[in-house]
Amino acid sequence: MRTAGFLRKLHKWLFLLVGLQALLWALSGFYMVVVDLDFIHGDHLVRNQREPLPAVTPVAAETVLVDFGRVDSVSLRAIQGRPYYLVRADGSSYRFDAGTGAPVAALDARAAKALARYYYNGDALPRRAQLIKEHPPQEIPARILPVWRVDFEDRYGTSLYIDPVSAQLVTRRHDYWRLFDFLWMLHIMDYEARADVHNNLLRFVALLVFVGTSSGIALLYFRFRPRRPRRKRQEVGA
Repeated sequence: MRTAGFLRKLHKWLFLLVGLQALLWALSGFYMVVVDLDFIHGDHLVRNQREPLPAVTPVAAETVLVDFGRVDSVSLRAIQGRPYYLVRADGSSYRFDAGTGAPVAALDARAAKALARYYYNGDALPRRAQLIKEHPPQEIPARILPVWRVDFEDRYGTSLYIDPVSAQLVTRRHDYWRLFDFLWMLHIMDYEARADVHNNLLRFVALLVFVGTSSGIALLYFRFRPRRPRRKRQEVGA
């Protein structure tokens, strides 16, 4: 009985400590399982990015690379029906008109909105364009800066992030993704980067839950184990 009493107290106090987190695990896990992952990624919000190259003979790539020292990558892409060379060299990105070989200036706010409207798969209009150079919001990594953020007036709260130099769609975010990201933070208990699934806090709380659950299983044994029959006291005659 002493063992059962100890297990009962251990089980009660452990789940008083970690019960809320266990509930958060259940609720966040339910959302992650029920909502389709492709929907969370925002695949329905953008058009097919595999735009075919137009029937135009581009200038030789060497024409636009002649002034660069080290070239990391070069690709030929079509954007809004026009071919461009996208070059990554000397730690920076560049865009050239593949028809003429001329460099293309970085996007301004008006061009960013127009391009976002081109990428967007919907009828809503862009309401704001913001060039983010530092201190990015939690929903995007700092490595993609600088980047244009274009917000749309739709029911999803859509934001498209576009590279100002390459004019490529970098990523997209919407309110259901933001809710997913918040729940993911609660699920893995990484309240800063929201990426470390092996952090010590998560391990510690998981250990407490394991011990608490094990104590509850042990209590089932004491609750349902066969009881020994009590011996009747012999009456002592006078």
